[in-house]
Order: sequence, then C-alpha cells, then structure tokens
Amino acid sequence: MQSSEGTTGTSNCSGEKRRSILRADTQIQEILAKCDILKRAGLWPPEPMLRPRAWLENFEQSDAYVAAFLLDKFTFYNRTLTDALLVASYNSIGDGMPKGPSSPNCADLVASLTTAIITPVKGEHPNPTDSGYLLCRKARQLLRLNDTFVQDTDAALQHAYDGKTVVFIDDFVGSGDQFLSTWTTVDKLGKSFAHANATSGFTAIYITLVTTDFGLKNIHDHAPTVAVCVTHVLDKKSTLEGVMESNPSMRSPILRFLAKYCPKLTPAEPYIAKVPNNLLFGYKQRGLMFGFEHSIPDATLPIFWAPGQDKWEPLIERS
Repeated sequence: MQSSEGTTGTSNCSGEKRRSILRADTQIQEILAKCDILKRAGLWPPEPMLRPRAWLENFEQSDAYVAAFLLDKFTFYNRTLTDALLVASYNSIGDGMPKGPSSPNCADLVASLTTAIITPVKGEHPNPTDSGYLLCRKARQLLRLNDTFVQDTDAALQHAYDGKTVVFIDDFVGSGDQFLSTWTTVDKLGKSFAHANATSGFTAIYITLVTTDFGLKNIHDHAPTVAVCVTHVLDKKSTLEGVMESNPSMRSPILRFLAKYCPKLTPAEPYIAKVPNNLLFGYKQRGLMFGFEHSIPDATLPIFWAPGQDKWEPLIERS
C-alpha cells in the first residue's frame, strides 16, 4: 500500500513536470511565431541581424522559457519607425506642450528656428560612430535641410555665444548624463553651452526619440532652460523591474537566469564588463529592453546584445 502510494505520487509528479515542460515549449513556440510575424511584416529585420532562434539556443532547455519571456518584452525600432520618431520629435517643437521648467514657450521656440543649426550630442568619449552623428544626417535628409544647417560642436558653441538657436540631436536619453556632459563641458577657451546660455540667452532645443523618465528629469533639473522634444518617454513599466513587478512569479526565475548566464557575456565596453550589476542590468542598472536598428543602448539588458563565450549568439549586435 505504501509502495503503491509512493509510486502514484512519483507518477503524478512526473506527469506535472511533463505538462509544465509542454506548456513552456508551447509558450516558446508562440513567441517565436510572433517574431516570424514581425519579420514578415517588415517590422523586424531578417536573419542574421536579428536572430531569436539562434539566441534561444544559448540557453539550457529548462531556462529557455525565461529567455522567451524576456524576448517577448523586447521592443525593436526599425529604420522606418526610427525615421518616423525623428520627424515626430522635431515636429513636437511646435505642439504647445511644455518642454522644460524654464524653456521658451511654443511660439518663441518656433520663431527661434530661423537662426537654428543642428549638432550631435557627443558621447563621453566622442566617436564619429556616435548615434548623434547618424541622427543629424537623418535629420538633414528627412527634413530636407541644407548641409550648412548641420554643424559640429565647436561651430555650434560659437553659434550659441552669438545668441542663435542650437538644436541638439540624439536617439536616446538613458541617464541624461551624456547630454549634460555636452552641455557643461568646458573647451580649451573656457567656453561651454551652459555658459553661453547664461550669457547670450541662446535657445537650446534637444531632439531625441526615446527617453527614460529618469533621464528627462535629470536634464530638467540640471539644464532647465533646454527644450526637450521627445516622442516616447519610458517609465518604470518599460524596464525589467517594471516587468517583474507586473509578473511577480517571474522575478526569481529571471534573476536566477541572469545570474547564471550573464557571467558568460564578454561585452567590449569595460564599464559593462567590469561592473557586475551593469553586466546583469545594463548601464547604470536601467534594465531597458529595446533597441534601434542602427544601435542598441548600453542601458538595454546585455543578455540581448553582448557577445559571449562558447559560440554565444547575441539576439542583435550592438554597433
């Protein structure tokens, strides 16, 4: 009798485990089917640029359902959507909505464009491949601007001291530190955009496609005269923490999953690779879950974009 009960208990346990595996496999296949639909619709690029199946192969079968859950939360902006975001953000200059605590009103912003030039927001270690340069080229094409409207930082700084409008452009605001670095950095002549704004009162407009609510607040707090024009503001619900709050049963599996696989990642960025929390959750632990076709923010979970050991396949590479 005891033996029979024990056998039945084992059988029930095994049956439940099989059903759990089948449910997980069904969920994975449904998510992959959604990926295929996005590719057929042209919203996701084809292999090998974005490779969900190869990425899922990085993980043990028992962990694949967690990877698929995260994949299902990943948002991708292709080139067409990126272009649309850029135009929408630029057009929002005149939408009448507040752009900053002390920024000019709508009418003054629109009027200021008669003297405007466009300049990229440079990275903390400026590089011609910074996304700000790409967005400036896109703006020139999409908005049909003359080449003279796009200027490098040095020319833009003098333009600001002359009291004329400067439009800064970049694709994404994470912490806001990159823009604030551009805003406050003093050149060899002792000049900065912040000083120019205080002395000449030039109009500063920042066009960006996507920002975190934290980064937007940081800019508002430390550069209140800058008019920030953005299409999408990401709040906590768009981060890993927000996803786990909305799906509490997945919190422990996700954290175990990241702790297990992130040590296998080998990102080229030392500030990610050498900072354990950044390796788990992205730059400054923002835990973002999106990317553009031209670039993946370093605040996005590295599990999506970082290279790794043992023939690791990223979902999408960070250019």
